[in-house]
Amino acid sequence: MPSELRRQLSSSSPLSSSTTIGNYEVISKLATGGMGEVFLANQRGAGDFSRKVVLKKLHPKFTTDPSFVTMFLNEARIAASFSHPNIIHIYELFQDGDGYVIAMEYVRGASVLSLLRGRHRLGHSGLPYGQIARIATAVCEALHYAYTAPDADGLPFHVIHRDVSPSNVLVGFDGQVKLVDFGIAKMVEREGVTQATTIKGKYGYLTPEQIRCHPLDQRSDLFSLGTMLWEMSVGERLFQRDNEMQMMYAILEERIPLPSERAKDYPKDLEQIVMRALARKRDERYPDAAMLAHELRECARANGWDTEGASLASLAREVLPQDQIAFGRIGSDSFSGSAERRRDKHTGTWVDDDSFASLVVMDSDLARPVTQRRRGLTGSTWITLVAMLIATLAVWLVVGPLLD
Repeated sequence: MPSELRRQLSSSSPLSSSTTIGNYEVISKLATGGMGEVFLANQRGAGDFSRKVVLKKLHPKFTTDPSFVTMFLNEARIAASFSHPNIIHIYELFQDGDGYVIAMEYVRGASVLSLLRGRHRLGHSGLPYGQIARIATAVCEALHYAYTAPDADGLPFHVIHRDVSPSNVLVGFDGQVKLVDFGIAKMVEREGVTQATTIKGKYGYLTPEQIRCHPLDQRSDLFSLGTMLWEMSVGERLFQRDNEMQMMYAILEERIPLPSERAKDYPKDLEQIVMRALARKRDERYPDAAMLAHELRECARANGWDTEGASLASLAREVLPQDQIAFGRIGSDSFSGSAERRRDKHTGTWVDDDSFASLVVMDSDLARPVTQRRRGLTGSTWITLVAMLIATLAVWLVVGPLLD
């Protein structure tokens, strides 16, 4: 566990039993991020009613910044409109003093990223194929619901998540799978696409159209899920490089290796599914999440894989500490699109941190950043990457001092 996170947790948890946020009794502070804090709390009601919830509180210093407030409120507004077993439930949005707070579902378990790190520590590469199929199918069902479920006017929500990644998919000790963090999700305009004017999301899970700031549709989330599928089955990071520019270049230009090149006896039918989801041209991907889920089920059935929830629950209990708690992240990526980051002790490079998805953080990454021979950049890629570099520098000049 990074020393800074250990210091934060030891100094702030547990809290006094008299501490309250709104009408919730705070049990402990789970994490402190650049943009706010996360608490475990009790909600009590008439009689003996009681349930544990997670409170996600925006730091008061950001309540005067419309962009941060909008993103925070966007998460509550969008997720609260949903009612699906694979999407984290939002119970309430309220103000406490000078800060905004989201009360959300409490899940005992951890993120897929923590599962991968736990398996890595036990000497395994990736997750069992049956559990991969179950996790990815659940995410597909959540994405399909978010895109097609009717709103108050009877029209499809058409919500694109835009941040599908291992740290935003939770697995409970009971085998539940939950998609979290709709902070940067966006509703598609009625004509069917949304314009990506800025890069939002974790660099290693961006899509070609996000990097190029092209209009997005539901197939964009499928590319990110394809990245997850590749990593869950191979046990390595796919687009991790030394810096953000190299990661974006890898997504746009570098050859995407076949999973069978990294994992022995890799199932051919699963490989075809993964590579179709990772097609750089959207028209070559699955047309929607429902079709991808269907293909995954057929693949699991044909191979006789165990996709039962009990098996996933058993896997979670095997590789994760029983006191681990999973919840929606409150790292700065939940609000600004820039992940909470730490410096890898082996490579010295900055990497995404899962500190705010679970209490227990494992320092070792699944794989070291891969150094590959660089090919010449095309003119359009140069323009895209230079523009993104300028935008990134501009953001950090403004946001950087606030995070210190």
